[in-house]
Amino acid sequence: MAKLFRVVKLQDRFNTEVFTFQLPAKLMKDSAQTSFSKDFNYGYQKWTASFVKSEKHLGAFLRLRTASPHVVCNVDYAFTMVNTEHFTKNETFIEKGSEFTKENDTRGRQTFISLEDLVSRTFIQQTGEFLVELELRHMTTAMECFVRIPKDYQARYASNIKLETPYFSFGLFDWSISLYPNTPTQDSEGNVAVQLHRHTNFDHLCRVQYDIKIGENQAFESGTIEQWLDGGGNGEPYIIGSTIHVLSRGRSTVRVRVNMYSVVSIGEAVLPVLNKNRNRVHLYDKDKQAWMLESDISGKYLAFKLYYTDVSHVPRKCTRLVSFDLAVLSIDLERPTIKASNGPFSRYYVQEDLDEGFKMHTNIPVRELQNPRCEFLSADDQKVTVHIHWIDSHLLTTPTYHSLDDVSRLHKHQMMREILALQSENYALEKQLYSYQKSIARTHSRGQSESEDYPPDRNHYHR
Repeated sequence: MAKLFRVVKLQDRFNTEVFTFQLPAKLMKDSAQTSFSKDFNYGYQKWTASFVKSEKHLGAFLRLRTASPHVVCNVDYAFTMVNTEHFTKNETFIEKGSEFTKENDTRGRQTFISLEDLVSRTFIQQTGEFLVELELRHMTTAMECFVRIPKDYQARYASNIKLETPYFSFGLFDWSISLYPNTPTQDSEGNVAVQLHRHTNFDHLCRVQYDIKIGENQAFESGTIEQWLDGGGNGEPYIIGSTIHVLSRGRSTVRVRVNMYSVVSIGEAVLPVLNKNRNRVHLYDKDKQAWMLESDISGKYLAFKLYYTDVSHVPRKCTRLVSFDLAVLSIDLERPTIKASNGPFSRYYVQEDLDEGFKMHTNIPVRELQNPRCEFLSADDQKVTVHIHWIDSHLLTTPTYHSLDDVSRLHKHQMMREILALQSENYALEKQLYSYQKSIARTHSRGQSESEDYPPDRNHYHR
């Protein structure tokens, strides 16, 4: 088993994440040819890594576990075998813009590193294991298909006709897009309505971002749409000012392309924040783990404390890494939500009897909540609606700081020294370049002054 050891988000515009795996020492000794990781999540898809031993090499492969028909996932990925001595001795291979589909769901390299190098070039850690980093970045997910149009869609009795794409996977949900060709509006009766459907996991609300392109040469482009889907799983219909005949150019099928950008599961909690005896509510995350949210009005501003009540169920010798955020809703849904300060948050949890809780602060004054007409209090029961955004969850091995962590710390200091040395070298080169420029300028000015002092050619005036 290749154990997931650490996960790091680089917080860049490409949403880069680095997953570090421990490869067992017996991979070199035993007859076992392959070591697999458990499934892990990135880019709203589920993946697994595998390491395959051949006669002379160790191969590294990335597999898309949630591949579905008509869906193409593109991602940049890189495998790195971590050296114990210096980061410049790491062994890396990089693939950019790799395409994963239902038919081709695995990518990688059979000759990642030779078995001889694994032993001779100090890749073996103190524990006898190997560390491999998998970097994933710039992930995109698109579903594209042709939807067949019934011949009688324009008939009078076909007012409720629905065209639907095949189901596709994103964010661990199943989705589809429906087209309603005969949607009446004030201006005409032949417009097309588009609707997004979620078909699985109705335990939570979700917020999804996507765009739709319909027809040849993107005859219709929606731009980015952000919608909230309730327990029913149906998004708000989107009316297109065009007919299905125009979009399909009279053909029997119409092209539909959906780019999926993000989806976040949301736990909703409604609680009387001013009632200290009833200011708690229980909820579950998308992994069916139990939590409790408690309001706190002891300070100047409203705060909340989140307790992981299932913390005793974290497997022994493991760590659960959970990322989440909090937002307070206004009773006027048109107004923006108030997010917790400094969010989103990431917390590591290990098995223990009780969780001490994690406090999140808002900028909502407690004094404002004491006004019955406060924009955050419901008129009938004076309760506040809070959304917990469940962003990510990973189960990691090794619950405490480990000697294997020393490798990344060592590489960090080595890189800092390399950067300082390069900065010093760059400064010296800049000084040298400046000196050359001054020397050239002096030479040029001296040459001009000499040409001015030299008498003109007399023949010039006789021409």
